[in-house]
Amino acid sequence: MLRNIVVLALVVLTHMLHAQYEKEEARIRKTLAMGKAYKAIGYCERVLIKKDAPARFLVLRADAYCRVGEYEKAIRDAKKAQATLGDDVELRSQLIGAYLGLGRMDSALYYIGTGKPGNAGAAEEFAYRVGSTHERLKDWTTAMSVFDDAVQAHPSSARMVRERGSCHAMLGDSAKARVDLEKAVGLSPRDAVSYNSLGYYRYALFGDHSKAVAQYDKAIKQDPNYGYAFSNRGWSLYKLGDEGKAVKNLDLAIRKNKGNAYAYRSLGIIDLEAGRKEEACANFRKALERQFTAHYGDEVEVLARTTCAKDIQTPTNLPPGVVPVQGNAPGSAKPKENAPGTAPPPRNAP
Repeated sequence: MLRNIVVLALVVLTHMLHAQYEKEEARIRKTLAMGKAYKAIGYCERVLIKKDAPARFLVLRADAYCRVGEYEKAIRDAKKAQATLGDDVELRSQLIGAYLGLGRMDSALYYIGTGKPGNAGAAEEFAYRVGSTHERLKDWTTAMSVFDDAVQAHPSSARMVRERGSCHAMLGDSAKARVDLEKAVGLSPRDAVSYNSLGYYRYALFGDHSKAVAQYDKAIKQDPNYGYAFSNRGWSLYKLGDEGKAVKNLDLAIRKNKGNAYAYRSLGIIDLEAGRKEEACANFRKALERQFTAHYGDEVEVLARTTCAKDIQTPTNLPPGVVPVQGNAPGSAKPKENAPGTAPPPRNAP
């Protein structure tokens, strides 16, 4: 009798723990869906301090780390979870995202080609990572196809609609880009990334920096730690003639994310155009150290070779598998609206 009571108690306790973990997982996923990555990390850590916490929470924390640019930490968590979860599709999605963030394209492509599909939610995440990989490879047609299929399968997914809009913009179709980007904001009005993308691809990309700043303001209101919005807002403010506020925003962007190569690029250009050559070269060096070339193209390399001569050793090799994005120097002609195939400036909205 006593043995049966003990067994029953263990079963009840296990069920209660399982229910509690399900509740915590649902809260973390909801937090991530709202774009609150730092808060999600905190929730994950509260669970992971428990001895028998499921490996799934390592994957969720890896997802959050990817969203804030902590790619090495994301890989650490995903690899640790891999011992339990194997080729789980959601886990592979985070490895793809982390390796993309580090510019290690060969590794990202490897995890695209391994394992089996998962449930609907995991399949959505995986499709997002696959599409993002093709975007990084500048294969906009394939990326568009991936996101188009994903939108058909997940019509209420703001990020799928948003990334399809980004692809439209990069292919030069501003009308379709506008439709998708505005729809993405409507689908997820509290998502900082959607406002940031709308500001960059709908407005800044085509020279309307005043309206771009308004969207970046909304992104920062939703997530005060979203460094890319500060970076983009800084550049648009500079283009509007406010160097002081521009520099403050770019400095804040770097404080939020020390790996933000684009913010250093922008600071370098501001210094260069103000005649501060030494400061410009220092910022170009920092941009290159943070793999600007792998992520955005050779714009900074060209500026460094022209301006800094022997002061900067520009990289001669990219990480394995990287196909650099071709950038346009400041002042290059903006793409024509509704002109498919016209290549706009380098991508700077995550």
